[in-house]
Amino acid sequence: MVGSIMVASPKDLAFTLSEPARRKVLVVEDDVVALDLLEEILKRGGFGVSVAQSCEEALERLKTDSISLILTDIKMPGKTGMDLLKIVQDLYPEVPVVLLTAFGDEHLWVEALSSGAIDLIPKPFRKQEVLDIVQRTLSQPRPT
Repeated sequence: MVGSIMVASPKDLAFTLSEPARRKVLVVEDDVVALDLLEEILKRGGFGVSVAQSCEEALERLKTDSISLILTDIKMPGKTGMDLLKIVQDLYPEVPVVLLTAFGDEHLWVEALSSGAIDLIPKPFRKQEVLDIVQRTLSQPRPT
């Protein structure tokens, strides 16, 4: 204490990031409204977020950002979320991929899961469902 002013030491000001804040989720979605909503949900949930509107943009983010999980739409123009899943499986096998889809086709779900997707989230999605799946996926051990 200096005079009547309290002086904090650097140790007093130090803090540690919560577990979610250390993890960055890459959201890949061509629909800007859905992209913004997912980004907001994840940020409010305490996660770091990186965004991309295409498979190609997502691959660029993977080169520059430390990504812990990818949340991608399946149906996008150009390369799809399934294409991205296959590329990630080859180049970044330690990064889990969760797919989003507005299409409830059971064949698509089976194909996605058998191709290595960790989970699928149907659209329209619920906030808590997104947070629960992301947290559960990030808490599972992954190959290195």
